[in-house]
Amino acid sequence: LALGAPAPLNVLVVSHRGQRFPRLGGPAGEACPAGVGPFDRVLCDVPCSGDGTLRKEPSLWAHWRPGLGLALHSLQLQLAIRAASLLKVGGTLAY
Repeated sequence: LALGAPAPLNVLVVSHRGQRFPRLGGPAGEACPAGVGPFDRVLCDVPCSGDGTLRKEPSLWAHWRPGLGLALHSLQLQLAIRAASLLKVGGTLAY
């Protein structure tokens, strides 16, 4: 790495069920302990309940039901928990 050159960028992009993302090993190939992940940053693109749209489009209230948002809560929580477990201590989670 030359002086002043940018550091290599290590990126992993996947299309995988995030709540079942596999456990990954450490730098020497050993398994990471539970709760101590290998990533500095994790970005989650999670399913949205769409509740925020209600304030912009009042006509949607006629079709809105509490179950529409609640149906996704379990999945959203599973994704957040799994993403957090993939982070190194002090890592950043963008959810």
